[in-house]
Amino acid sequence: MPNYRPIRRGQLIIPFGVGALVDFRNDESLMTAGLDEWPFANEECPKDWHVSEERLQSRLDVSHFRLPPDYRNPGPNINYPNQRIPFVRFPRWHYCPMRGAMEKLSLFGDQPKCPCRPGLDCEKLPQSKRPKLIPSRFVSICPKGHIEDFPFMEWVHKNDNWDSTHKLRLLPGRSSASLSGIEIRCNCGKVENLAGIFNFDATGGSLHRIGYDCSGGKPWVGDEGNKGSCGEHLRVVQRGSSNVYFPLTVSSIYLPLWGEDISRTINQILDDKQVWEVLTSGLDDGKYIQMFRCEMIAQLYGVDADELSKAAQKKLDGSSNLRHSKYRTEEEFRRQEFEALRLGRGSESTDLMVEVRNADKYGPELGKFLNKICLVKKLRETRVLVGFSRLLPVEDSESQHLLPISDNINLNWLPASVVYGEGIFFEFNGAMICDWLENEEVRERVISMKRSYNQSRIERGMGEVEFATKYILLHSFAHALIGQLSVDCGYGSAALRERIYCEPNDSAEPMQGVLIYTASGDSEGTLGGLVRQGEPENMISAFERALHRAQWCSSDPVCIESVGQGSDNANLAACHGCLLLPETSCETGNRLLDRGMLLGTPQDPSIGFFSYLEKTND
Repeated sequence: MPNYRPIRRGQLIIPFGVGALVDFRNDESLMTAGLDEWPFANEECPKDWHVSEERLQSRLDVSHFRLPPDYRNPGPNINYPNQRIPFVRFPRWHYCPMRGAMEKLSLFGDQPKCPCRPGLDCEKLPQSKRPKLIPSRFVSICPKGHIEDFPFMEWVHKNDNWDSTHKLRLLPGRSSASLSGIEIRCNCGKVENLAGIFNFDATGGSLHRIGYDCSGGKPWVGDEGNKGSCGEHLRVVQRGSSNVYFPLTVSSIYLPLWGEDISRTINQILDDKQVWEVLTSGLDDGKYIQMFRCEMIAQLYGVDADELSKAAQKKLDGSSNLRHSKYRTEEEFRRQEFEALRLGRGSESTDLMVEVRNADKYGPELGKFLNKICLVKKLRETRVLVGFSRLLPVEDSESQHLLPISDNINLNWLPASVVYGEGIFFEFNGAMICDWLENEEVRERVISMKRSYNQSRIERGMGEVEFATKYILLHSFAHALIGQLSVDCGYGSAALRERIYCEPNDSAEPMQGVLIYTASGDSEGTLGGLVRQGEPENMISAFERALHRAQWCSSDPVCIESVGQGSDNANLAACHGCLLLPETSCETGNRLLDRGMLLGTPQDPSIGFFSYLEKTND
């Protein structure tokens, strides 16, 4: 019976994308292989794998995105065989769970059984009774993202010579439950425990002290490395550690603005990659769709040729503008989304449908603070895996520490996942925010947070970032409301996500928006429950209760009086008892939060946006 290793499509983008270690059942550890080895990597893939997202394609300079292969039961409608994502076996060092016999396996091949060497008790066991080898839990990584096995042979023999006749045996917990109790024995008589393998300082780590540095291993593309090819100091970690893999993903809310006022049938026709190639394969003057091509497609699908021609030309004009526009910053990219959401762009026939409500319809309480509350009845989010890093996360696709997910520089596609959902968009009152920012205590409170956050980035070798003071307000508001909505409408908090629209510096075109949406990729995101919470009778109650819950925390007064807590000390009054959410819900990894920005502190209520404005408007 084959050993099936199931994994969901979306997981191959995050958290188990190219280069990630995946623990499967039966004690099997595998690493997702590079795109070069994926099915149809260098040829045309099945049509339904294609993902069209013009804005993101322009930003990342690729021709298209692809969904990872999915497993399908063979049938009359399946015109291609089932495809599987390739993996390599890593770590390579494995050991017998019964007697500790160690073997270094190939990157490729099945998980073998214990070799049961002479002299061990299990030697006499029949083949069917022998246990399968299980992977070592220690690996070595370097700042450039390379990864390799912990060098057990070199650790045991230090500077002595060894060859293929030397065999190792792992004996855990003989004298201590710590690393010093794990012994590695060689048949030559050498014995060494693993005490100190995690030690690392400015002069190098435990492996550098025995003369072993990074060899540049990239097992996800089949490269085991060569001694001296990298030379960086290696850091020993456990293979399940969070710093072994940091994927860099880029996401986008689909804006099918060319498809407004066009029937859904024609939208679907023009979204077909093969149809679009036919329509654009020959253009008049390089910029006009030829009518005879539209007539041919219209006759094939039974639609009006003139309507199809107008829609195709509108899409072509929009795509041409995108090809010539390069998004230099995330702010430029998000500004289009911000404008589309606040203006209610999209329609029922597209994958974006927004209903705009003025905030004054929600009563004076919300009308003071917000301009609009928009019900996003339909949205589509595309998440693309760009690369990954190890040891430290990266935020820029141009970073030298970002590892590519393919060795083929001519590969013109990236893997993506597409999720459909719904949401609620809040546009804050810009004049009120400006009034609130005049409070000197507000600006001074954020200074220490900015300093702590950027200091931790510098220590990790990352550059400083600028963010507006109002970002803390918008971000904290999003977390407080997500926590309340998950209680009111039954969504798990991990199924709700935030998307903050805020320029990093003062701008002539400010953004102050928050999108809370569900896009979990399953039926939970399609039930309409979140949009119903945006109705006045529900939102007023949720808004008031979210602020009421933010007034206190089970960790107060420690939490509200904090001068720095959480990851990188980048939060003030925010902990697991009040504002923190699952990592999948937050854009910044639960950093840059402070409920003091919402309602102030007991010592100074005026620094809270909502309490300050209530007081000044009484």
